[in-house]
Amino acid sequence: MVLPNIVKKAVRAGFRKTVQVHSALQWREYRYVFILGHMRSGSTVLSHILTSHPDFVGAGETHTEYKTPADLPKLIPRTCELLRKIELGDSSYIVDQINHPYLTDEVLSSPSIYKCIINIRAPEATLRSLMALFGWNEATALECYVSRLAQLSQYGRNLRERAMVVEYDDLVDQSEGTLAALTRFLAVNPPFKSEYSKNKVTGKMGDPSNNIFSGRIIRTKGHERSIGMLTIAGAAKAFRKCQLDLLAAGVATAVK
Repeated sequence: MVLPNIVKKAVRAGFRKTVQVHSALQWREYRYVFILGHMRSGSTVLSHILTSHPDFVGAGETHTEYKTPADLPKLIPRTCELLRKIELGDSSYIVDQINHPYLTDEVLSSPSIYKCIINIRAPEATLRSLMALFGWNEATALECYVSRLAQLSQYGRNLRERAMVVEYDDLVDQSEGTLAALTRFLAVNPPFKSEYSKNKVTGKMGDPSNNIFSGRIIRTKGHERSIGMLTIAGAAKAFRKCQLDLLAAGVATAVK
C-alpha cells in the first residue's frame, strides 16, 4: 500500500516531534566530532568508518546549520530522524559530515567540539568527479573546489591541534596507517577499521554512488572528463596552499 504524500508528511512530523520530546527528557551531553570536507573528498566513507565504531553515532551529511554553539544540540534529533531511531544509544561522540559553509568560527571555538577531521582530495580527480556527478563545466567545478579549500584553511587556523587532515589518497592507499593515526588522534579503543556498516542513509546522504554500499574502503573509478591545463594548475595551486595553511596552523597530518 502506497501512502499519500500528506500522510507521509504527517507521519514524519509526528516522528520528529516524538524524537524532540524524547531527546529533551533523556538529555545527554555528546562530544561533537565534525568531518569538514569538500564534495567528492571521501568524507562519506570516512563518516561511515567513524560511525561504525561503538563510541560514535551519526547519520552522514545531515545539512544542519550551526550559527552559534546553541545550535549544536539540533544535531541529535536530526540524527535520530535520519536513522529512524527514537534514541541514539550509549555512544559518547556524535558525528556530522559537513561539506558546505554550515558553521561559524564561533561554533568551532566551542568546548563542545571535541575534535575535527579536515578531509581533502587532490585536484584533478576531484574536478573530474564534480563534473561527472553534477554535469558542471570546469569553471564551476574549479570555483566550488577552490572556495571550499579556502574555508577549510580557515577552519584549520581556528582549530589548530584539535584538527587532523586526512587526504583521500592516503585513506585509500594507506588505509591502515591513516586509520591508526585517526585512532590515536581521537583517543579511542578499539581502533577504527577499513570495513564499515551501512545504515538508513547510506547512498541517500552524501556519496550516491554504488561504491558506498561495498562496506569497505575502495578507490572510486576515475571519470573521463576533459579539463584544461590552466584549470588544473589553478586547482593545484589552491590545494597546495590549503596543505601549507593547515601545516602552518599546527593541524596534524594522518600520514607524515
